[in-house]
Amino acid sequence: MKDARQAPDPAGRRPRKRQRTASHLADVAFGLFEEHGYEAVTMEQVAAAADVAKATLYSHFPMKEALVAHRLKDEIVEGMAALADQLARHRSFVSRMRFLLRESAAWHAAKRTYLPHYLRYLHSIADSAEGEAIQDAGSTTTLNALAAMFHAAQQSGEVAKALPAEKLAWSLQYLLYGAVTHWLFHPETDLTKAFLQAFALLMDGAAADKPANARKLASRSRR
Repeated sequence: MKDARQAPDPAGRRPRKRQRTASHLADVAFGLFEEHGYEAVTMEQVAAAADVAKATLYSHFPMKEALVAHRLKDEIVEGMAALADQLARHRSFVSRMRFLLRESAAWHAAKRTYLPHYLRYLHSIADSAEGEAIQDAGSTTTLNALAAMFHAAQQSGEVAKALPAEKLAWSLQYLLYGAVTHWLFHPETDLTKAFLQAFALLMDGAAADKPANARKLASRSRR
């Protein structure tokens, strides 16, 4: 009989366990942030509250901003799952995307306190991070969701196939990123309107002579 200690783990068990641990640590950290304020909480306090060694915490999160990124990523995943049924009720791609952007703007407003730290983390890993770190930050979660929506719209004939769905998703994500960055510096900005304008810009372009249907979409984005 084989020693049970030598039996290989089922595929994926260790990564799943690591993800559960990371999500637990991020949840504990967020509880502290909400109670004491982000700036007041130290990594040592997070480790103590989670009842883990500092080395364990740092093996998952090299900096405090990474805890924010992981928590927001979890919320993005949960939020997209929660919105799936409502998205499916919208008959057109434009209607689905505009609904999603309104929901996204509301979510960003609720997380405004944490967004500068999240964006700072994204900047810190942009050039040097491995794929796992980028995925854990949540940016690929959003990108993949947008790409799936663009791909479905291309299959239905609502969006041209001149560019890959992934390229369209990437372009929209960066337009939205620009809108969020401007909004953080100018809080009087209407983020919902800025998101809808970014989407209209991607769909219409900036040409002066637009087809009638493009002008109609741009007009709706200003409402």
